[in-house]
Amino acid sequence: MMQNKSVSGTRRTYAVITGATSGLGLAYAKWFGGKGYDLIITGRRKDIIEKRAEEIREAYGCSVEVVLTDLAEEQGTANLLARMDGKPVDVLVNNAGFGLGLEFADSDIKDIRRLIFLQTSAIAELTHYVLRDMKKKHHGTIINISSDGAFAPLPKNVTYAASKRFLVTFTEGLHMELAGTGVRVQVVCPGFIDSDFHEGAGMHVDKKKKGMFAFRHPETVVAGAMKDYEKGKVVSVPDLAGKLIKVLAGLLPQKVYYGLAGIFVKKFL
Repeated sequence: MMQNKSVSGTRRTYAVITGATSGLGLAYAKWFGGKGYDLIITGRRKDIIEKRAEEIREAYGCSVEVVLTDLAEEQGTANLLARMDGKPVDVLVNNAGFGLGLEFADSDIKDIRRLIFLQTSAIAELTHYVLRDMKKKHHGTIINISSDGAFAPLPKNVTYAASKRFLVTFTEGLHMELAGTGVRVQVVCPGFIDSDFHEGAGMHVDKKKKGMFAFRHPETVVAGAMKDYEKGKVVSVPDLAGKLIKVLAGLLPQKVYYGLAGIFVKKFL
């Protein structure tokens, strides 16, 4: 499995994980901390993320630098880039995100702008920044967190799904451009995850439900995605429900899919 090759040497390297206060971001921080990386993690909830950072330091003995910033704003992205300056970054996990939970016409245009910036421009800037050094040293990993919604847009999820589709296309294109450089990219498209995401978007969901569409623990999703990474999978859909959604959305006639999507939202969301 991936491990920081510099741990036993003279120079340590960093894994940068955005949106690491909880959920997938926190799970990735623990995963890379456990592999010997020093961490730079971002979040907006000061008390919570600093507590999580201390827990990771105690558990794995790594350095954890917390950057309190809002990556949905240009200045927030600039703040993180400034803190990364001069540090040898071997891993970038673009995880920060949020949903809206409203129909597009009912959403605040400011929120729409923030979501699109966070999932497109901010990720492009961070990726562009770390790629310069990664290509020079012929080593590095960039992981973009998308969603199974990238393959199957739903009502009340329009902007989110569209921005997540951008990440799939962006990552696949980078994969082809970076062939032979030693730099690897992956896009992870999970389904339902037990995190703060839905509450933050104002969605009322039953996280205790069982079956194919049950909510999965973030650590389980990260473990599955990293197994896919080791196998060389560029697009990781680390759960059965997500795989099914991807296949059905691609095979079903559009009119049939549109009808089923509406039923799904009424039943599960």
